[in-house]
Amino acid sequence: MEKLRLGIIGMGNMGSGHLQNILDGHCPNITVTAFADINPEKRKRAKEKLSSAACFDNACAMLDSGLVDAALVAVPHYDHPTCALECFKRGIHVIIEKPAGVYVRQVREMNEAAKKSGVVFATMFNQRTNPLFIRAKEMLNHFADAILNGGKLVADGEEGIRSLSISNAPTSRHGPMTG
Repeated sequence: MEKLRLGIIGMGNMGSGHLQNILDGHCPNITVTAFADINPEKRKRAKEKLSSAACFDNACAMLDSGLVDAALVAVPHYDHPTCALECFKRGIHVIIEKPAGVYVRQVREMNEAAKKSGVVFATMFNQRTNPLFIRAKEMLNHFADAILNGGKLVADGEEGIRSLSISNAPTSRHGPMTG
């Protein structure tokens, strides 16, 4: 499987934190190929961390470079919708930091544009890339499907739930649950 080529727009605290998580191997299917920031000092710090990535002083130049499949938007809240719209125009997938925006009208327009663009659009939650929470979500999907299909959750342990098993349920739409 090819890695997703990610561009990060905004290399402040959040953008740098996401870059570090990726460099630490927490997102093995992603490679950061470019980043953009209007602040020369932030670009310099990012380039020191990842010299192989292309560095841009504006987001549109990065988006037009052909180097990214997706963009992570980590700029000030007021600019989230503007950056996302620029990505949609170019057919680039987008994940934005929360909040989605400051003004309801702008967020609604952004959401409508996302639907029309056909790209993947999501809001980043601070634990979305944490492997523990990824696994928890997978488990919850299996358990929810099993319950909806007539199964029961059985708790094991008097001091709280240490493990859960599903009894009397067919395999869920996510396949058999193990571990």
